[in-house]
Amino acid sequence: MRKTTMGVAALALALLCACSSNRNEPTSLKEGARDVGTAVGTAAREVGHGVKKAGKEIGEAAKEGGRAFRDAVHGD
Repeated sequence: MRKTTMGVAALALALLCACSSNRNEPTSLKEGARDVGTAVGTAAREVGHGVKKAGKEIGEAAKEGGRAFRDAVHGD
């Protein structure tokens, strides 16, 4: 858990540096944190959508497997 937290903190710091270096004007800490939060939130949302899609596919496969098993047991 600690390694994950450190990884997220390092990613946030890297994003903060990248966001602030892309601007011509100095960025306040609050603006940088907002940019990092937006980037991390967007990434988390995209990962969540992918996981949801994978979960639906696994559920459908399990349902089909259950039907095939039921049919095999009942001799259909």
